[in-house]
Amino acid sequence: MRRRRAHARRYDLTRLGLTLALALCVGPRRAGAVPAGDVSATAAPEAADATDDTAATEIAAVEPPRRPRLTLAAGMGVTLDGSGFADGTHAIPAFFAVGGFGDGLLGLDLGSFASGAAGRFHGQGEDPVDRLALDAFAAIRPLARVARGDNRYHLRVLRTFAEELGLGLERDGRMTVAGSRFELHTGVRIELPLTPAGQPSELRLRLAVRRAVGLYTPKLYDTTTSDVTRVGNTTEAYAALAVVF
Repeated sequence: MRRRRAHARRYDLTRLGLTLALALCVGPRRAGAVPAGDVSATAAPEAADATDDTAATEIAAVEPPRRPRLTLAAGMGVTLDGSGFADGTHAIPAFFAVGGFGDGLLGLDLGSFASGAAGRFHGQGEDPVDRLALDAFAAIRPLARVARGDNRYHLRVLRTFAEELGLGLERDGRMTVAGSRFELHTGVRIELPLTPAGQPSELRLRLAVRRAVGLYTPKLYDTTTSDVTRVGNTTEAYAALAVVF
């Protein structure tokens, strides 16, 4: 009886030992378990993939820098010119063209101006000059940031108000004689939008006044030295269609 019990006890211990050994060998492999030595090798590719996805998302989220808006304007007006007239200032037809960089608080513009007085006046003591000018000037918009999110019409108009200040070169002459001068360009302008707000490009009506102050006074001589015309300063007013894009 004692021998049977001892034999059964040894049999149970042997079976328990085999079961534990089998569990230690097979257990870590079940349910997709990864040995401790393989954890870092598996986690490294996953971390690299996550880093690549994050970098791609950040690159897609960065917007390219926006370029300044460009402006092209052309129109007609008059120049108030008293040079060559014995009876004072006259209104002479003139053409204006302006190109600009920037439509915000500060912009840079290049403008041209031409007047045509030749052949228009034939009275006694009337011998006016034609003018051709090229100006480079800053356009300062002090109200450009007022209520920027508000697109009511009067606020859109106010934001376009600009003051102009720069330098220019002017050519003054008649058929047989001409002179030139450097000038100080000053002016003010305002624009009336003709298209709805929020469009990528706009069409505006520009109303402007320009004042050119010469840094010196050219003299134009005719047939005699006593017949001389001193080229003075002028004031221009014009309306132009402006495209902003």
